[in-house]
Amino acid sequence: MHTGQNQEGAAFFHQLPYEDQLNMVWRQGKLLEARRIPGFWLHLYAVNAFFVEMWICQRRYDVELVRVLANTNELEPYIDKISLTGLFSY
Repeated sequence: MHTGQNQEGAAFFHQLPYEDQLNMVWRQGKLLEARRIPGFWLHLYAVNAFFVEMWICQRRYDVELVRVLANTNELEPYIDKISLTGLFSY
């Protein structure tokens, strides 16, 4: 993953209104993995050249949080379950 491209894409994403962030994830994102923690399903998406985690409330089925994973340490819970091979093409 190219760091410059990742940061530019993430910066653009952060500037979008919440609804546009959701639309971008659903239209351009590739679901890599889903996991469960108490009260939430967490979905990890690859969007362009960065990763987005979507928190979905288990009771209401609402998206409560959309966040860009800023560093590789945040991918730790997913690393053993996903393959990044061929995900990004340059």
